[in-house]
Amino acid sequence: MTYRGKKDRVRVFLVLSLGVLIWGIVVFRLFSIHVLNYHKYKKIALNQHLIRMNLEAERGTIYDRNKQVLAFNLPTNSFFAVPGQIEDQNLVAKRFAQITDCSKSEIRKKLNTKRKFVWLKRKAEKEESKMVSSWNLEGVFFRKEIKRYYPHYPLAQDIMGFCDIDNKGLAGVEYYYNRFLSGVDGEGVFLRDALGNSYSTEEYPIIQAKPGKNLVLTIDINLQSILEEELKKAIEKTGSDGGGGILMNPETGEIMALAFSIGERRSALPIKNRMISDNFEPGSTFKIVTAAAALEEGIKRPEDKIYAENGVYNIRGKFLHDHVPHQWITFEEALVFSSNIGIAKVAVEVGEEKLLEYAQRFGFGDKTEIDLPGESRGFLPSPGSLSDYTLSIFSIGQGVSLTAIQLINAYAAVVNGGFLMEPYVVKAILDQEGEIIEEFDPKVKRKVISQNTSRVLVDFLKGVVSYGTGEGLGIEGIVLGGKTGTAQKPDLVKGGYKEKEYIASFVGFFPAEDPEIVGLVILDNPQGKHFGSQTAGPVFRCIASKIYSLQKKPFTTAEKDTTEKALEKDHQLDLTLKGELPQKIFLKVPDVTGLTAREAAFILSSYEVNFRLSGSGIVAEQKPEAGTLVSQGEVCVIKCVPR
Repeated sequence: MTYRGKKDRVRVFLVLSLGVLIWGIVVFRLFSIHVLNYHKYKKIALNQHLIRMNLEAERGTIYDRNKQVLAFNLPTNSFFAVPGQIEDQNLVAKRFAQITDCSKSEIRKKLNTKRKFVWLKRKAEKEESKMVSSWNLEGVFFRKEIKRYYPHYPLAQDIMGFCDIDNKGLAGVEYYYNRFLSGVDGEGVFLRDALGNSYSTEEYPIIQAKPGKNLVLTIDINLQSILEEELKKAIEKTGSDGGGGILMNPETGEIMALAFSIGERRSALPIKNRMISDNFEPGSTFKIVTAAAALEEGIKRPEDKIYAENGVYNIRGKFLHDHVPHQWITFEEALVFSSNIGIAKVAVEVGEEKLLEYAQRFGFGDKTEIDLPGESRGFLPSPGSLSDYTLSIFSIGQGVSLTAIQLINAYAAVVNGGFLMEPYVVKAILDQEGEIIEEFDPKVKRKVISQNTSRVLVDFLKGVVSYGTGEGLGIEGIVLGGKTGTAQKPDLVKGGYKEKEYIASFVGFFPAEDPEIVGLVILDNPQGKHFGSQTAGPVFRCIASKIYSLQKKPFTTAEKDTTEKALEKDHQLDLTLKGELPQKIFLKVPDVTGLTAREAAFILSSYEVNFRLSGSGIVAEQKPEAGTLVSQGEVCVIKCVPR
C-alpha cells in the first residue's frame, strides 16, 4: 500500500470517527432529553403553552318570598391577551381602548410584560363581544365568565346590594350572605395550541367549582314595586330631598319591602342602606314610648284628664308649643291629637328612669340585628342627664336619634301584643336542587308591654286616623291605625334646629283588628306642606290601598288613586267598593332584546310571563315592549334572528 493510500484511509477513519462521535452525542442528548430528563423538559415545554385559570363558581340565585327571581347569573365573554403571542401591540391597544376605560398607552403598558395572561375586557356586553370577535386579533382570546343579573333592577336594590367584577358581594344581601352565595371556585390548567384552542391534560386534572347556595327572601317584589313607585311620586310632588319606607309583618319581623329614594333614579349603586344606617330625630312618632310606659306602669288611664295649657307651656323659662291649642284633653286625646304639652306632662309623671327604660325595651339605642350590613345603634340620652325640659322634649322625639328599622320594629311590638321581634330579610337557604338547608324562624327578642297595653295603644292609633291628626287617611272597607310625625331637622353646624327643614313621617298598620302589615314612610325636607299628616300619611294610605286591593278586594275610585292625587287633595279621597270583582294581577314585561333565546326564556319564566318564541339565535324584537304591564295569562311574543 502506498503512502498516499494509507493517508486516505486515515482521513476516512477520522471522518467516520467524527461522524460516529457527533451521532453519539446527538443520540446521548436525545436519550438525556427523552429518558433521563424527560419530566424536566416536558414541564418546560408545557409551561410555554399552559395557562392556569380560576374556574368561577356559579353564584346562588336569589328569590323573593313567592319564588320570583331577583338575582341570577348569565354567561358572558371576557377577553384576555397572551402577550408573547401578540404580533401588533399598538393595534390591540387601539382596539380595546374603544370598549374600555383605559387609554391606548395604558393598554400597551399592560401588554408590555412577561406575564402569560393579561385581562383586556371583563364581562363584555354582547355587542362588544361581537366587535372583538370581528377584529380577529392575534394573541387575544376569550373565556366564559358569569355576570350577575338583576331582572327587576333597580327594584329592591337597597336590600339586594350588588357584586364586584369578580362576583363578590359588596352591599346588601349579596354582601351579608356572600359566604353562602359565592360557592367555592375551582381551578383548571389548560394546554393552548397555536390556534388558541384550550385542552385539559391528564397531568393537570380540573378541580371543579362548587356552586353557591340559593336564598329565599322575605321580600314580596309586588309590594316592593308599590312602595318604590309611591315614594318616587311623593318625593317629586313634595320636592323632598329624599324619602324611604319599610313594610313589615308585625307578627314575624319579616321585611316585606324596604326602599330609599333620592327622587331621580339612582345612577350609582347603593353602598349603604339608609333605612338601617341613617339616624334621624323621629318627632311625634316617638310619643308612643311615653304612652306605653304610662299605661304599662299604671300611671295613666285613657280617660284621665290633662290640661294642655292652651297651646303654650312654660317649663322653667323655656316654652313648649302645640300646633293646635288645647285646654282639657284626655290622655288618649293627647296622643290622638299629638299634643306636645300633654305628652310632656305625662313624661314628667313617668320620670326619666322609667322613660329611658321603656325606650330601651322598645329597642332604641341598640341594633335590631337585622340581617343586613351597616346597621346603626342610634342614640339615647344617658341616665341622669335630663332636666325637666329636656325630658319633655325627649318624650316628643327630640334629643333622641334612631333608625327607620328601629322605629318600625317598635311599632310592630305595639300592635302585635307587645313582642319585640328581630327583623329579617332571608327566609331560607336552599341547595342547587331547591332543598331547604336552613330555614329562619321568627325570633322574639323580649316582651315589651302586656297584651292589654297593646290593645289600648292600638285603639289610640286607630283614633289618630279616624278623628286625630291623621283624619282623612282612612280607607273604606278597612280600618287603619297609625301615628303622624313631624320633626325639625337638627343643625349639625350651628347647633339647635333648622327653622324650615323637617322630617315628615307616618307609621301605620292594617287591618287594625289583626294587623298583617305595619308600614313606615319618611320624607326628608318636604317643601311647602311639611306635616306628616299632609305628606307621608297620604303616601302610606295609597300604599295600603294598593296592597289591600292586591291581596284582598279590588277597590276603584272615580280618579286613579295615586299619591300625587292624594297630595293634591290634601289626602281627602273617597274610595268606593265596586262590587266583588275578580282580582286581576299585572306583570311587568322585562327587556330581553339582545339575549339568546335560552336566556330570554329563563328571564321571562322567572317573571311568570307567558311567551311564544319564533326563530332562533338572538332576540331582535319583543311585543309588548319592555316595561309594559300585562295581565297574568297574556302572551309575550319574542322574535329571534340568527347570530
